[in-house]
Order: sequence, then structure tokens, then C-alpha cells
Amino acid sequence: MEIFNAMRTQQSQSAIQGAGSPHHGVSQTHKSVQQMAKEEVKETEQKADTEKLKKQLQEITDRLNKEMNPLKTSIRFGFDDKIEELYISVIDTSNNQEIRKIPSEEAMRLAAKMRELVGMIFDKKG
Repeated sequence: MEIFNAMRTQQSQSAIQGAGSPHHGVSQTHKSVQQMAKEEVKETEQKADTEKLKKQLQEITDRLNKEMNPLKTSIRFGFDDKIEELYISVIDTSNNQEIRKIPSEEAMRLAAKMRELVGMIFDKKG
């Protein structure tokens, strides 16, 4: 849909500017549409790469936790989707209660909020 809107906008601009031959505006529009299509493909590939990386990080944290189990340690690894970062939890094995989280819960909430604000400030669409 965005491509068609851009195409209409480009054609309108070419008509207003009096781009010379009628084919000149069409070729410019065609190039613009091609460029936009390439950018959309690139964004889609980046999103797919990000999802693949998140999945790999989750698998790594699961493997780390499995490796730590035989050692009867009180350290667990995790991955937070909101800030897209790994964290470590120190656990009291006698009652399975979390003693400490690195980074702290407050730091993780702050990082998530900062990420949200940066996204709003530098939003491509708005």
C-alpha cells in the first residue's frame, strides 16, 4: 500500500513540475518504487535476523542453565525480550528464592523505558 501511495505522490509531483516528456516521470516513479521495495525487503530481512538472534540467545541461556544444574549452583541465566539483553539471577537453592538479579529489575525497567522513548523520538513513520 505504501508503494502505491508513494507512486501516486511521485506521479503528482512529476506532473506539477512539468518533467518534460511523459515517460520521464514514469521512469523516475519506477526508480522510486524500486528503491522503496528494496528498503522494505531490507527491513524485513533485518527483522527476521533479529528474531533469529533472539531465538539463538534463548537457546544459549537454556543450555547454560542445563550445564549449571549438575553443579548445584544458584546461578541462572535469562533473556529479557523488552530490553533484548541477558541477565543473571542468583538463587537461594534451599527455597528457590531469587537473591539478586544482574542487572537489577529497576535497571531493566529503566532500560526498557529508555528504549521506548528513543523509539518515539526517532520514529521513522511519525
